[in-house]
Amino acid sequence: MTTSSLSPRGWWQQWLARRMPPARRQKLTHRSVFILPTALGIGYLVLCAVLFIFGTNYQNNLILGLCFLLVSLFNTCLLLAFRNLSGLSLSAGEGHARYAGESVPFDVTLSGSRPHYHLELRFTGGSARYVATVGHRPRTVQVPHPPATRGRLTPGRLVIASAFPLGLCRAWSKLDLDQQALVWPAPEVGPLPTPLPLSEQGHQSERHHAGVDDFHGLTPWQRGQSLARVAWKQVARGGEWQAKAFVTPEGVPAELTLDPSLPLETALSRLTHQMNELHRHQQPYALQLASHHYGPDLSEAHRQRCLEALALYPERP
Repeated sequence: MTTSSLSPRGWWQQWLARRMPPARRQKLTHRSVFILPTALGIGYLVLCAVLFIFGTNYQNNLILGLCFLLVSLFNTCLLLAFRNLSGLSLSAGEGHARYAGESVPFDVTLSGSRPHYHLELRFTGGSARYVATVGHRPRTVQVPHPPATRGRLTPGRLVIASAFPLGLCRAWSKLDLDQQALVWPAPEVGPLPTPLPLSEQGHQSERHHAGVDDFHGLTPWQRGQSLARVAWKQVARGGEWQAKAFVTPEGVPAELTLDPSLPLETALSRLTHQMNELHRHQQPYALQLASHHYGPDLSEAHRQRCLEALALYPERP
């Protein structure tokens, strides 16, 4: 596509990409800071124009002097607005995974060699995050991105702006910090999976994890452990200090697969709900997606792997 065939918005995005290419750390300079008058600033300039017309029409030096003073004040605001953003450094942080339909927060770290005041950060269409002051010490803030659909989210350009000091003009910039985040399928309530047939349970039902249900044995006592766990009978007989260990049976793992009778997004949402419920009840589960198999397990790391697989399906994470 040629430049002449691009829409104004497409031309603007292409120009920004050339002037400010994506980078995970960027510092604002004269090449990346833009300034425009605010609505208040436009009214202020109109007032200056009216004063100038009256002053020249009536040859009143006092009105002309007031007009020139106000114009010089506006010019000073332009310089201070640029200085407030110039030199500010922004570094990309982590993009936090969320369910579809929820705002997705992205970490952004701000720092500068001098104080920067009254900053506003937002993504297109998202709510603003306000920062009163940024100084020598780096400051990390979370900027929310509007809810997105399932998959890998690229938030696009981050808008950073400020109307400091008097609100007459607004200095701003649009930076691409090359961030990404995952959007998981939104949980949808559905039936929980049925247990495996008895012929397939076998040794799986004998698996245990640390818990409080069944006595498992004695382990060497370590400083900091609860005294309630100490095997006092062993100590009373002159033996070593040992602690009681307890375990909880894991039960039979559940096998989770896509329901072919449901639309893809609905089936993925049902799987998300099932995984969350099984994880909440400490029930091990395995996930089968096409040729990829995950688990069985009941750890938080396993849950995160499965949610990532659901978010990127049919792409392999």
